[in-house]
Amino acid sequence: MTINTVLIERVKNSSEVLSAKLKNIADVVLLGCFEDFSSLNNNLEQIDLIIFDIKSDDSNETIEKIKEIQRKNSNILFIAVSYEINSELTAKILNTGVKDFLLKPVIDSVLEASIKKIKDAKNNINQALSNVISVFSNKGGCGKTSLAVNLAYEISEAEKDKKVCLLDLNYNSGDASTFLNLEPKYDIDYILSKFETSDEKLALSLLNNYKNSNLYVCSLNNNMSVASKLTVQNASKIINYLKNSFRWIIIDTSSIINETNVCVLYQSDLILYTGIQNMSSLRNSQKCFEMFNSIKFKDEKIKFIINRYTEKSEITTEDIERATSKKIFGKIPNNYLTLVDAINIGQPVGEINPQSNIANAYKKIAKEIINTDYTNLAKADNDFNHGIYNLLKRMGE
Repeated sequence: MTINTVLIERVKNSSEVLSAKLKNIADVVLLGCFEDFSSLNNNLEQIDLIIFDIKSDDSNETIEKIKEIQRKNSNILFIAVSYEINSELTAKILNTGVKDFLLKPVIDSVLEASIKKIKDAKNNINQALSNVISVFSNKGGCGKTSLAVNLAYEISEAEKDKKVCLLDLNYNSGDASTFLNLEPKYDIDYILSKFETSDEKLALSLLNNYKNSNLYVCSLNNNMSVASKLTVQNASKIINYLKNSFRWIIIDTSSIINETNVCVLYQSDLILYTGIQNMSSLRNSQKCFEMFNSIKFKDEKIKFIINRYTEKSEITTEDIERATSKKIFGKIPNNYLTLVDAINIGQPVGEINPQSNIANAYKKIAKEIINTDYTNLAKADNDFNHGIYNLLKRMGE
């Protein structure tokens, strides 16, 4: 992850020395050096970090300028540098939310350590802003992949200024790339090896981009080797890495109940459970909601989607809600022909037939999700053990 940096330094010699030091630090991009804050004007959108010089005699004025910038862009972080460091000045600056206070002349190793703090803080900001939505069913053939693909597309259309990633972790029969007429670029070993860094450009280069849009697809060349390599640690690594670059991550999960899949669901902000209107699916839904309850997933985290919905079914939505004690969040009409046409062409339904009832259903679900307040969605209890033995033990209690 690059740190777009601006330097505010009144003394030319100090500015040149500090600029040279910053250019030698990995991931730091120096956007410019200025004598005062006024030179920034309102061009704050691309800035991650401002390093500024401060003196006691003008500290109040500097602090007011920092607060003004924070009001305009709360994601910008600050490092102060000064020849004078005293307890009063330090406390005054750090109370504004400035991340570090460095003594001039700045030592290389100290500056590097301070920049690392900024990277960690920036990662935390990005990850806090990212929302992870998993599409899940404990029974195959319920339309998980079609929901994940079309939901990712509709969110990307509604949130064009934000990056969306469709992550295919359905290693048994994942077809997310096929649904969008894409060919996975790399295998899981290569992706995991590159996910050691935090370079956003590298992350995006590993993924398939859908028609130069803000929608990206991360597929792992689904085959039997992926099943053994997609461990709890690797699944967490992939999700956390993507959270640094994407505002929205939509995951097409496997239907298997195992340690890795439970870990993926645990890391999700929202779980879209998918079922259909038949007795087999209804029984599976009952069992799955009981499992979610046994491992202490909060009810508001689980949203129930009925796929291939028809009003003529003998099993009504009222029957389903009564049997599962779960309110239905969304209904996707049984428009088989439109969906199959979209899959065969390799495009989302909303692209080939935006006025269709099924496209409108995907749009409605996407809108509901975008308008969800994720800060109030509780995850599982903190003491939850990911171990599969513990999971099965809880399910049997």
